[in-house]
Amino acid sequence: MVNVLDLAEKLWTGQTNTYLCHPFAEPYDIEQIIDGLWFYKGFSNSIIRETSDGLILIDPAAQFDEAIRFTKVRSISKQKANSIIFTHGHVDHAFGVKPYYRECKRKNWKKPHIISHVNVPKRFGRYIETHGYNAFINQRQFLGGQGQPYFPIEFIYPTILVENSYELNVGGVTVNLFHGRGETDDALWIYLPNDKVLCTGDFFVWGVPNAGNPQKAQRYIKEWAENLLKMAEKDAEILLPGHGVPIIGKERVKKALSDTAEYLDLLYSQTIDLMNQRLSLSEIIEKVTFPEDLKKKPYLQPIYDEPEFLIRSVWTKYGGWYDGIPSHLKPAAEQDIANEIVDLVGGSENLVNRAMVLCKQKKVKVACHLIEWALRSDPNNDFIKKAYAQIYAERARSESSTMAMAIYLSAIREIGEDPGRDLKGNTVIYVQTQLAKEKKQHQMK
Repeated sequence: MVNVLDLAEKLWTGQTNTYLCHPFAEPYDIEQIIDGLWFYKGFSNSIIRETSDGLILIDPAAQFDEAIRFTKVRSISKQKANSIIFTHGHVDHAFGVKPYYRECKRKNWKKPHIISHVNVPKRFGRYIETHGYNAFINQRQFLGGQGQPYFPIEFIYPTILVENSYELNVGGVTVNLFHGRGETDDALWIYLPNDKVLCTGDFFVWGVPNAGNPQKAQRYIKEWAENLLKMAEKDAEILLPGHGVPIIGKERVKKALSDTAEYLDLLYSQTIDLMNQRLSLSEIIEKVTFPEDLKKKPYLQPIYDEPEFLIRSVWTKYGGWYDGIPSHLKPAAEQDIANEIVDLVGGSENLVNRAMVLCKQKKVKVACHLIEWALRSDPNNDFIKKAYAQIYAERARSESSTMAMAIYLSAIREIGEDPGRDLKGNTVIYVQTQLAKEKKQHQMK
C-alpha cells in the first residue's frame, strides 16, 4: 500500500516536488486519515466518512475509474452508502454513483442521497449540448491528441440541491456544505467540524489554481480567493484537496489556504489595476509579478495551470475578448498573413530556416509563429512538417503546465507527425513527470 501521508510530508518539506509527483498522477491508493475517515488519492480524490448510519462519500469517482474506487472503498468498509456529495460537476468528480446504486438493488437497500449545488444539473445539460467539443478538448488536454475523443453524455442527477449552504447530519456525523464560485460556478467546499477536516474540492489542487484553463468555461478568481480565506477561518487540522495529497496540521492548513488566496489576489488586483491604466493584454502579461517566496511554495507551482492563463481569464471576464491591439479586432485570415510573410522573406524555406535558428537560440516562442506561417503557406510540404514537429516538440519540453504541453503535443499529432520518443506516453501528465525525472537525474550528475 502506498503511504499517501508520507508523500504529503515529503512534498511539504521539499524532499520531492509536484513536477516529480504530479498531483493528478500515481501513486493512487486509499489510506485512513483519522478514525472513521478515509482518503482515496487518485487522478481526483475521494473522501469516505463512516457513520453509524452508513457512508458519506465526497466525490466518489471520476467517470473513468468508478469500478476501481468502488472496490477500494469496499476493501475498507461494507457499510451502505448513505449520502454522496459532488463538490462540483466536473466529470472527474461527479461520477461513481452507479456501483452503489447497483449494490442497493442487489441488497434491497435504500439508494443514497446525491447532493450538489443547484448549478450542477445545468452543467450536465451544457455537457450534453457540447459533448463533441468536450470530447475533443479533453483528448487534447490530457492525452496530447492521442487516442479517440470521448466524453460522457449520461449523468446521475442530484436528489438534494444546495444553494448557499447546507448542513448534513448522518449517524452522528455533521457535515457543513458551503457554496462558492471558483473553478466553477457550482462548487461546494465542505467542513466536518467534529473531525476538524476541510474538504476543498478543486479550490486547492497542489498547484497554481486551475483558474485560467484556455479551453474551458469562465473561472472566478476574485471569488476563489475569498472562499479560500473563509476556509482558513475554520478550525481545520486536516485539508483534503480535490487533487494531490492531504495537508496535516492546523498551521500548515492555514498557510496553504492563505498563501493561495494571496497568490490569486495579487494576480487579480495587478491585472485589474493595469487594465485601468489602459495597457493591452500582452503588456499586462509581461508586467504581473509575484514575490519570490510565494513563487517557491511547493503547492503553488505552475504544474497544471499557469499565471498567464489566469491573467487572460481576468481579462476576458472584465474586458471581453478584444486584447487591445487594433489589428487583432478583425484580423486577416491566417492563410493570407502566412502567404504575405512567405513572399516577403523570399519563400517558405527561408522562413523554416530562420525558425530553426531561433529554436536553437531558445527563442522558441517566436520560432512557433514563423513555422506556423510556413506550414500554412504549404501544408503538404514534408520538410516544413518535420521542422514544425521539431519546434513544437522543443516548445512542449520547455513548458511547465499540463495544459500548454498538451496543446503543443496535439499540434504535432494533428499534422500527422510524431512528437519524439521522450514525449510519448499514455497521458501528458506521464510525459511531464518523466521529463522532470530525467532533468533531475541530469542535474545530479
